Amino acid sequence: MDIPFLPLLLALVFGVGLVAGVYAVLLWSKLSRVEGKMDSLRTNCEHHHQDNEARFISRLEHDLEHQGLWEAIHHHEHDFRGRVRR
Repeated sequence: MDIPFLPLLLALVFGVGLVAGVYAVLLWSKLSRVEGKMDSLRTNCEHHHQDNEARFISRLEHDLEHQGLWEAIHHHEHDFRGRVRR
């Protein structure tokens, strides 16, 4: 069985395989760098999260602070002129 274009076909398959291999290596390199950047981003986010916990008030303190305001808004009466009586 003699195929006239066999050397050309083999060269084409070899070339496509070579290009695919180079592409795979470049893609692996790019993904490795992205993975490093994602690790760095996660570390920075954890660091800032810990800093923000110390810097801002907690949810419990926030709720206690606004509980009096909530009661003043929803549990009050008005006099005949429309002024608020507590």
